[in-house]
Formats: sequence, C-alpha cells, structure tokens
Amino acid sequence: MKALRILLQLVILGAGGVTLAALIFQPTPDITSILVFIGFLAFLLALTLALKEHTEKRLVPGHKLSFKPMGIVLLLLGAFGVFYGARYLIGSQPLPNGSGTCRAVCGLILLASQSLGETVARVFAFGLWSSIGLLLCFVGYKVRGVKAT
Repeated sequence: MKALRILLQLVILGAGGVTLAALIFQPTPDITSILVFIGFLAFLLALTLALKEHTEKRLVPGHKLSFKPMGIVLLLLGAFGVFYGARYLIGSQPLPNGSGTCRAVCGLILLASQSLGETVARVFAFGLWSSIGLLLCFVGYKVRGVKAT
C-alpha cells in the first residue's frame, strides 16, 4: 500500500508539474487559474496523506468502519445539485431542446418547457435539481453522523 501511495503522489506531481508548466508558459498566463490549480494539487497530495493515516488506522485490530467519507461525498453531490439548479434559475444553463440523449430529469424539464414556457420551466428545473440536491445533502448529513459498526 505504501508503494501505491508513493506512486500516486509521483503521478500527481508529474502530471501536475506538466500541467502547471503549460499554464505558466502561455502567452498570457492567468494567475487565478494557476493558483487554483496549485491549490488543487495540494488538496490531492493532502488526500494521499490522509490515505496513509486511514490505512494505518485500518490495520489496528478492532477497527470499526466509518461512514463519514460517504456522507461527505453525498453532501458534496447535494451541493452540486443545488448549484446546478441555481444555474437554471439565473439563466446561465440552457434548457434542454430535445436533441441528443435526454433522460429522466432532463425529460421532465423539456416537458415543462414545451408545455408551460421557458420561465416556468426554469423555475421548475431549479426546484427539481435543488430538491434532489437537498435530499442528497440530508442523506449525506444523516450518513455522516452514523456511528461506526
């Protein structure tokens, strides 16, 4: 496991270094994107260190399974759903027009836009995506608080 973690860190540093060099040596480098990317690389490296601690804790006899990471992922997915719905409401996300593959949620939004108009469809899309996001946030919060078994 230690070799896998070190290999993962080397891949992050190698690919991150190449991408960072490409960001820096553009004709007009964007300092904001460079700083955000450096922060992202630091976050990934911090996750590999957390993986080390998690692996060491898991090797202890009597270790109990934690649902906290799954709860955090569900919380983040829920936050994405709310923000995605807000993009429909403010108008930066175009409504589906029926071309391409349109499945369940997209199909409901398409049906609302064709039958009720664009303004109502945007409010409907916001409500639908936000309710899905809030449901995921609620489930993630509950799962995060579950005691280990």
